[in-house]
Amino acid sequence: SVRSVPAVRGRVIDASGAAVPNAVVRLEVSGAAVGETRTSGEGRFELNMRPSEQARLVVTAAGFAEVALALDASARDVVVTLQPAPFFEAVNVTSSRADVPRADPTATVTVFSAADLSASAPATLDDALKVVPGFTLFRRTSSRVSNPTAQGVSLRGLGGTGASRALVLADGVPLNDAFGGWVYWDKVPQVAIDHVEVLRGSGSDLYGADAVGGVVHVLTWQPRRPSVRAVLEGGSLATARASAYGGGRSRGWSYSGGGDWFGTDGYVTVATQQSPGIAPRGAVDTKAGSHHRMGLASGGYQAANGWRVAVRGTVFSEDRQNGTPATINTTDARQGSGSLAGGLWGGLLSATAFGGTQDYYQTYSSVAADRNAESLNRTQTVPTRVVGVSGQWVRPLGRVTLLVGGEGRSVTGTTIETPYAQGRALATTQAGGTQRLGSAFAQATWNASDALTVTVGAHGDGWHSESPFTGYNTTLGAFNPRAAFAYRLGTTGFSLRASAYRGFRAPTLNELYRGFRSGNTDTQPNEALEPERLSGGEAGLLYARGRGSVRVTGFWNVLDSAITNVTLTSTPQLITKQRANADRVDATGVEFESDLRLPASFSVSFASAIVDSRYEGNTSLRGNRVPQVPSYNAALSLRFSRAGWTASSQVRVTGAQFEDDLNVFTLRRATVTDVMVGRAVGRWLTAFVAVENAFDTLYDVGRTPTLTTGLPRAARAGVQIAAP
Repeated sequence: SVRSVPAVRGRVIDASGAAVPNAVVRLEVSGAAVGETRTSGEGRFELNMRPSEQARLVVTAAGFAEVALALDASARDVVVTLQPAPFFEAVNVTSSRADVPRADPTATVTVFSAADLSASAPATLDDALKVVPGFTLFRRTSSRVSNPTAQGVSLRGLGGTGASRALVLADGVPLNDAFGGWVYWDKVPQVAIDHVEVLRGSGSDLYGADAVGGVVHVLTWQPRRPSVRAVLEGGSLATARASAYGGGRSRGWSYSGGGDWFGTDGYVTVATQQSPGIAPRGAVDTKAGSHHRMGLASGGYQAANGWRVAVRGTVFSEDRQNGTPATINTTDARQGSGSLAGGLWGGLLSATAFGGTQDYYQTYSSVAADRNAESLNRTQTVPTRVVGVSGQWVRPLGRVTLLVGGEGRSVTGTTIETPYAQGRALATTQAGGTQRLGSAFAQATWNASDALTVTVGAHGDGWHSESPFTGYNTTLGAFNPRAAFAYRLGTTGFSLRASAYRGFRAPTLNELYRGFRSGNTDTQPNEALEPERLSGGEAGLLYARGRGSVRVTGFWNVLDSAITNVTLTSTPQLITKQRANADRVDATGVEFESDLRLPASFSVSFASAIVDSRYEGNTSLRGNRVPQVPSYNAALSLRFSRAGWTASSQVRVTGAQFEDDLNVFTLRRATVTDVMVGRAVGRWLTAFVAVENAFDTLYDVGRTPTLTTGLPRAARAGVQIAAP
């Protein structure tokens, strides 16, 4: 028998001395794992071990290089210091789609850990991700105050027209709206996030349609012992949040659950000063605010043979005021998912199924020229159903890792619209249909040597769309290959990499069948839209050594049959547009990223993208810049962490961009500074103060043609709880 001994206890910290929460600490004896746990909010852990055998601790955490530390029987209190990982070594699953986290040196991935997010000032995830090179939101507007249909993601100059050209996932399940492609960022409690991975460059070779511009993957925390995280905060603009998430494991069973409540009265978005001929803010202009509530629960079981099964359910609802008394929207959504994974035929098989329903309601109005009166213009109700399945199998074969799989999805949505004239409801109309996507994919990663990695893969898609209202029926296919390599130049710290790829995005039901109005701009749908097809590539150089790392990446993209909102007529009273395929978009640019850990517990990072994105080909828009794509963006982030104190600051600069396809309406350069200070006041408690737009900069976010402006100075204070 083995006599009982005290546990091995310890703490995991970064190079500045700050705690690293949720790091995975694995105990190995003779190469076999005999125990595993995760660190607490203070970076602490505890494990049992046998005293008579040599052992080692292996510690991993998102954004840090792995550390292996030899132990002996006398080890009791251990301090493990993690060093920041170079960009390409950050643990990620987005680019590989593997169930087991691993790095892919051929992909351009940026990883944000839970510690990064909790130490940043922005209150919402989409605002926090604006430090990623080339990451922009439709009309620059935060999800706090924007209409959900405007919450699209643009990466690498593939601009948004309402639909996002990047796929956003939460634990492998899409956060993109099934009907319209926009993103509900608040469907995951922030305290539940373990880390976020942003893949820039087409992910269509593994993820097919919707990933033509890249992938944002939100991965949630999986508690391995009874633990809880929570945030309570409040501040200006009548903003408040209560968020909690927790769970644990026992005898093979796992459980977790949580919820998030958020509310803000927002601010009046219409500017007090307008261009000549456009009325300034008037009596009809009110605050644009939002309130949302969400809850999730999950459970699972892992058998002794390694097979595991899990289920999850989420509910979400939100209410928004869109800046005038008559314009509101609400969303109510329910979703369930299940997953299965285990060893099969020498590899790992995993499968996921999900389904959900959603009800979306929206009102529109016509505003008087002097902005002192409005009348209801129309109402829309959009019920949607979606089901999806995916499966994959990954197996290492010597120096080659093989990944194969397939997926399918079916979406049914209807837009039910009632127009109004002089306060009277007119005849209600319906439009919409069903879309089905089916695909198969394969990828092989060859570690030819310690220096060279080669990846090849392809994704074959089939897309079918039909409408019971018009009789429209079409079926199309796409083949999207990708080839890439990464090569380390000996011990110099330099690495080279390059890739070439194809991509594909089918028009959403929203683009095919739902019209909308924003300000004095009315946009019509178009059932005749064709899918977009991307050809592109990238090449980059990485230097990582000691405390610093630098990555420079050049990219080029050609998006054929690009879907955009094309202006048909324009008068001072009304601009009419229609969605159309505008031949092609050519987008080229360069991204720069650097990270440096300085003495005295300071770190500094800088990220920037310079982009030229224009319409080309046989189109009347030839030579025009693509709307909603800034010519550049840059972000400087500073962070200090020592002796229980944490402080951070981010300065973001977004270059000028155009609002419209004709390049008539310009959004000027914007500079925003955010700051945050936190202090540990107990073992499990941290108090903080955050200020967004600290200098109260007035900046443009939309012009329709009425000018709207971004978030004014907004301060909030609260506490973060992580126990144990």
